[in-house]
Amino acid sequence: MKFKTKLGEYQAVETADGHLTLHSGLYDENCHSTAGAYEETLHNYVYGCSIIDRANNSPITILEIGLGVGLGVLATFNEAKNCQNKIKFISTEIDPELAQWVCRQHGFSNGEISNDKIKFNIDDNFEVEILIGDARETIKKLILEEIKVDCIFQDAFSPTKNPSLWTKEWFRNLRSLCNNNSVMTTYSASVKIRKAMLEADFHVTNMKGFGNKRTATRAFTDGLFKDEKLEGELSRSKTPPFSDKDLNEI
Repeated sequence: MKFKTKLGEYQAVETADGHLTLHSGLYDENCHSTAGAYEETLHNYVYGCSIIDRANNSPITILEIGLGVGLGVLATFNEAKNCQNKIKFISTEIDPELAQWVCRQHGFSNGEISNDKIKFNIDDNFEVEILIGDARETIKKLILEEIKVDCIFQDAFSPTKNPSLWTKEWFRNLRSLCNNNSVMTTYSASVKIRKAMLEADFHVTNMKGFGNKRTATRAFTDGLFKDEKLEGELSRSKTPPFSDKDLNEI
């Protein structure tokens, strides 16, 4: 299956767990690991951010960077639909036609559609809002609205393909959206990306990787989770943190 939007062509790719992902022509990269799109989403984000425990403890707001094929929304809802509290799921997507395609594919009811967002409820306790446009711009609206998030799924295309969503300046903006006990997870374990997170005032820890990735990253705002050994190793590394000034060199 292939389809085109104004921003590029998408090609369906079947992954090892039987779920489809898409190859983006715009970024020349798959949205998920071919080792299993749904399982990767569960491992890195739903389980990585302890969504079930958090949603059983209090209402939570999740920010997903990169809607992809909508598996972040789907997997989170499937796992947390019986939790005691409400979940607000905010996702970012640069391609409005892809966002609408995802909603049709999963049978999401489009309650509200505008040029800058798609908003709907899957049930009374699960609200979804898809922010349309460049994520570096759309999250500024959340900052202005003083929205606070409990969990961040940092699932953008890779730093080599979509570098602007991996700099220390980007992570500082994400940090400004966080509560005192927020968590962010991502598949990347790059030293320069982890150092960018540290400079944005996150505490970086190791997380088991999915598929052929040995290590992934879990980052906290609460200093109780600080991994002094890892942060010491990162601070001694001569690799500089990835920053906006590096974007001009790519």
